[in-house]
Amino acid sequence: MGNPGLSDKTEIKRALCFGCWLQGGVRATVENGRVVKLEGEPDHPVNRGWICERCKGFIEHLYHQDRLNYPMKRVGERGEGKWEKISWAQALDEIAEKLKEIREKYGAEAVAAIAGTGRGHHKIFQARFMNLFGSPNSANAGQWCSVVSRFIECIILGTGAGRTVRQPCRCAVIWGGNPEESLACTYSTLLEAKTKGTKFIVIDPKYSETVAQLADLWLQIRPGTDAALALGWLNVIIEEGLYDREFVDKWCHGFDQLKQRVKEYPVKKVARITWIPEEKIIESARLYATSKPASILWGVKTDMQGRNVTSINHAKCILRAITGNLDIVGGDMLEGPCEKANYGPVLEYLEMMPLEQRKKQLGADRHRLWGWPGYEIAHEVLKAYWYGKGNASVFIPACHEPDIWRAIIAGEPYPVKALLCSGCNPLVAYPNTKRVYKALKSPNLELFVVLEHWMTPSAMLADYVFPVTNWLEMPVMYTQTYQGHGNRVSIGERVVQPSHQRKPDYYFYQGLGLRLGQEKYWRKTLEEEWDWCIKPLLDELNIDSANEFARQKRWWIPPTIERGYEKLDPETGKPRGFATPTGKVELYSTILEKLGYDPLPHYEEPPETLVADPELAKEYPLILITGARFRPMHHSEHRQIPSLRKLYPYPTVEINPVTARRLGIGEGDWTIIETPRGKIKQRAKLTTKVHRRMVEVQHGWWFPEEIAEDPVLYRVFESNANILTPDDDRYCDPPTGAVAFLPLLCKVYPAKRYT
Repeated sequence: MGNPGLSDKTEIKRALCFGCWLQGGVRATVENGRVVKLEGEPDHPVNRGWICERCKGFIEHLYHQDRLNYPMKRVGERGEGKWEKISWAQALDEIAEKLKEIREKYGAEAVAAIAGTGRGHHKIFQARFMNLFGSPNSANAGQWCSVVSRFIECIILGTGAGRTVRQPCRCAVIWGGNPEESLACTYSTLLEAKTKGTKFIVIDPKYSETVAQLADLWLQIRPGTDAALALGWLNVIIEEGLYDREFVDKWCHGFDQLKQRVKEYPVKKVARITWIPEEKIIESARLYATSKPASILWGVKTDMQGRNVTSINHAKCILRAITGNLDIVGGDMLEGPCEKANYGPVLEYLEMMPLEQRKKQLGADRHRLWGWPGYEIAHEVLKAYWYGKGNASVFIPACHEPDIWRAIIAGEPYPVKALLCSGCNPLVAYPNTKRVYKALKSPNLELFVVLEHWMTPSAMLADYVFPVTNWLEMPVMYTQTYQGHGNRVSIGERVVQPSHQRKPDYYFYQGLGLRLGQEKYWRKTLEEEWDWCIKPLLDELNIDSANEFARQKRWWIPPTIERGYEKLDPETGKPRGFATPTGKVELYSTILEKLGYDPLPHYEEPPETLVADPELAKEYPLILITGARFRPMHHSEHRQIPSLRKLYPYPTVEINPVTARRLGIGEGDWTIIETPRGKIKQRAKLTTKVHRRMVEVQHGWWFPEEIAEDPVLYRVFESNANILTPDDDRYCDPPTGAVAFLPLLCKVYPAKRYT
């Protein structure tokens, strides 16, 4: 019998939302083959029955009249908007032939690939194709969002740290994020923790919704000085003896060197740097160190601060460790790898990349932790720790994204002639939009291919555009499983068959691979890929397929095992320790040292601040921050969806009312925000949530309803925050290449002065 109240033609499918990277469970109601309702999966561990307005908007997304439905080939000039429909087979034939020609003439490294956040499974399958093709030049947005902090956690702790609050957490530190907006699916767990007595420290330059609802202590930090604050906390904790001596003595490497380093950051000095009063630095450090257990939550803003990114995340790892809050429930549990799945390096065929090609990776000579040099050191340690298992790595060795544009434009250090773009709108998503535009328009770029849901500003400059499915039209694997960042498995069903000629992005890379000699490395269908990916789990559960797992189980979470480092190794009879070169938490990182970087965290004043460049600050007196998440948008996505656009019709810059009054700006006025790199226009929102010397600019803005053709390109140059951001190396984190979306300097004035 069917479900009560449902007709014979009504089905309930269990999906995973891909509206952002969290991927909560969704119950989708399908009537006569059409999705009519989306609601949260009540018992799903991520969202527990709640979904946001972005997720609900995917019914509109699925049936939107502007969705791409057929492969398109450019027939006019780039950006002219002249296209012809073409079949998948013909388009793949032509592209494969061109890639072969470029490889033969310039080498495989002349083909590069870029990827964004969400939308599909491009990161894994793009990486597989590129590894087998022989090009080391895949780039992704993880270089400044989430993945970069996982890399750093991996070399310090041996794996990634958890990113949720679990009871009995007594103190939670929300550092560099506003989870009420950015982690909406899991925010309810923080509210529950508050009712159960968890104390919250929120570190944010802005008085956010999270501060208002949760904070017992709010540290209004000067943007970009988080590394200094972390070192100030370490100074207090070590000087006052608030650390866990037993854990430090037994399980930490380099404590004496750390102790000497933090003496360079007394509280008085840190207070001057951060603008946080001395007493608040001391109070917050003591609260975190003396609350057992305590947790530090991940926040994306600490991945976006350029030159200090490695030091910030390194210092947070150290804080977790020396206070005894590592790998305990209520503290920060260590995650991964997932021993029930074939994923990471074995799914991406990383070892197939020839050694001589690895050495050619763009940017790996300077940002060695992010690229192949870092991977090769860390992966060997991890593989040995996990008994030679090939999936034991959180690393995705990528090239330095800004170097792709330089290689296209100037041919340095060698030419890049082809670019494959998946799940990404680089004119909006990546820093220094003007450089990106120059590269995409360059005659040096012989092939530009985009996989998309919509025609975007970037897609308008492509040679081929392929229509790919959203998460309702394909089976979805939880991304942290396949990227090697987590220890759990979660799969969602395909809810409806793809419309028109849309296909999962898998079939683009598989199709190219089959045409370029990679036949033995690609399975026939995406479903078969997932079957192989979780085969160990399927065998254990006696389930036939990943699709059946999605219907029956939907997710698998391993048993919680605290203090895994103390468990005896069956081969040696000794405690396993940590998956690092020393077998301990590396306060002093031997991997960073081997790669030629400072093995201890430090603070470096960012290059474009009131302190570093007071002369520039005379012309650009305000601190600019950008990149804050805001619902219902997800980066540059969802501006076509009517129900969501009604909630956010215009790009917004937040300004303190005192500052706005001085500048002659009123509520709702169009304003110009200008940096040394350019100027954009956004509407003013006056709020005391931001400091008088700071403005917050929304990112991701373009206007799908406007003129598509170049030079307008949906008005991509008008309100796009990345017109303002730099990508030069002096702004980037040396080990990882993470770029600086903050802090920067700007000036703001009424738009009428500009027009």
